[in-house]
Amino acid sequence: MNSQNPKNPENSADKRSETAERKRAFAQVMDNVDLARAVRLRNEYGRVRWLVSWYAQEDGFWLARLSCPKLEDTVEALGQSRCLAIDSATRHLLDLLHRQAAENAANEFE
Repeated sequence: MNSQNPKNPENSADKRSETAERKRAFAQVMDNVDLARAVRLRNEYGRVRWLVSWYAQEDGFWLARLSCPKLEDTVEALGQSRCLAIDSATRHLLDLLHRQAAENAANEFE
């Protein structure tokens, strides 16, 4: 009868354990989804000769590195997931490419 009592410490511990297990399972599913999307992005970017890599950081963040043939530098960005890091690096790389194109266009008219 005590096991049905919501104030029973054993029942409370069981619920906390079950909740923690569900959170771990959910985190694993989300990590698998993030990895699959990151691999897809790497394949898509590879078609236009962009190189993408990612590395787990000690603080739980991810570091993405992105390079393309038109820029000498490799762009790095951090994110809470692989894909967020890749998206951030992509935005930065595109910004650099747009700036480079604007500079080239301005130089043509001089």
